[in-house]
Amino acid sequence: MQTRSAKGANLGRTLAEQLRERIVGGEFPPGARLPSESQFALDYGVSRVTVRTAITHLESQGLAVPIHGVGTFVTDFGGGIRTGLQELRSITATIADMGMTPGMERHRLEVRAASDIEADRLSLVAKAPVIAIERAVLADGEIVAYSYDTIPRHALGEIEDLGNESVFAALRSAGRYPVRAMAEVHAVVSEEIGWGAHRPPGGLYLLLDQVHFDRTGERLMYSRTYFVEGRFQFMILRTQ
Repeated sequence: MQTRSAKGANLGRTLAEQLRERIVGGEFPPGARLPSESQFALDYGVSRVTVRTAITHLESQGLAVPIHGVGTFVTDFGGGIRTGLQELRSITATIADMGMTPGMERHRLEVRAASDIEADRLSLVAKAPVIAIERAVLADGEIVAYSYDTIPRHALGEIEDLGNESVFAALRSAGRYPVRAMAEVHAVVSEEIGWGAHRPPGGLYLLLDQVHFDRTGERLMYSRTYFVEGRFQFMILRTQ
C-alpha cells in the first residue's frame, strides 16, 4: 500500500509531465508567466502541495524558473536538448520531451565476461557474464551521444531486441525498476569513442558514468554515456 507522501509524489510527477507537454507544445512560450499554484490546483483538482511538487520537477528539468514574489516563468530552452542531472530519465524520453524525434542505432550487442571495472561497479564476481550494448543516440537524425551499457546477465531474459529501444523500458518490462543512480561526470577527449562516418571530429565528449540501482539497492546497470560536446545541456538545481 502506498503511503500518502508516495501518492502525493506520484501525483506531482504526473502533473509535471502534463505541464511539460503544454510547455514544449508552445502553450506557454519562453518567458511566459505560468498560472499561479492556486489556479493550477483548481484546474487539475489537486492540492497546492502537488502543484508545488510538479513545479519543482519542471525547475529541475530546466523548463521553469521561480522569481520570488513574482511568479514562475518558462525558461528559454532554445533548440538544445536539456535535462537535469538530479532526475533519472532515459535519454530518448528527454529528446522526445524537447519536441525532437529520438532514435537509437545499435552498434553491438553481446554476452561476455565482465571486465574488472564492470564487475566492481556491478558488485559481480570476477568474469561474471554480462550483457554489453553499444548504441548511438540520435535526435532528429543527428548523433548526440554514444552509450555503452553493461547489465548483469541474470537481470534479463530474452535480449535479441535489446538496444533498439530505451534500455530503461526493457528493464521495466522485465520487472526491474531503476530508481536512482550514482554518477560521475568527466570531460573526455578520445578518438576511440564512437564509430561511423558521423563520429564528431576531435573526439570531445562529456562522459556521464553511472551505476543504476533499484529500490532494494541492487545494481541493475553500469552505463557510460558520452555526450557529444555542445549537443546536450545539463541543468543543476541550486537549492540554497
